[in-house]
Amino acid sequence: MRALIHWIPFFIYFFAGTILITHNRLWERFPASGQHFTIATLFVYLTAIDWLCLTPSMFNFSSANKLLFYFHGVPFNIIPLQGLSQEFFLNVIMTIPLGIYLYLINNKMPWERAILYGFLFSLFIESNQFVCDLLFHIGRVADVDDLISNTLGTTIGFAVMIMLDQTFFHHIIKQFMLIGEKSDKLNT
Repeated sequence: MRALIHWIPFFIYFFAGTILITHNRLWERFPASGQHFTIATLFVYLTAIDWLCLTPSMFNFSSANKLLFYFHGVPFNIIPLQGLSQEFFLNVIMTIPLGIYLYLINNKMPWERAILYGFLFSLFIESNQFVCDLLFHIGRVADVDDLISNTLGTTIGFAVMIMLDQTFFHHIIKQFMLIGEKSDKLNT
């Protein structure tokens, strides 16, 4: 029973995401099958991020020895790039899809905003890891390197989509964009 307490953050965000998607009626607002694919895979992606970042730590990829600080027994790193580890590169790969989804949601988004959203998403994850470890002891480390790697991954994903959208893939990508009459009015 005690072990279930560690899973509370995961379930809170899972149910919150489910409610947001169903409450906003995204399925109805974006009726094309490609758009349904984007919405469904975005939900799966965010659930995977939730599972990877806010569940009790079952594995540790960190291979770099880092000087960690502690607040009430909760570890965190505020010194950037003490040593690159496998975890850094895995975080870059983990957030490339976020950049892709940002592009599919708004392909007219300026670079700066996409980078800011990547940073804010990462800050949200890291601050949640810190608070959830403090409250629920999930065994996570809030790490400034994750802010850097996650923002980098988001930027790479967004840049790849900009480049691909300027090629013959444009017609394929367009089918997956969350653009419709209602959303076009919101973007103008």
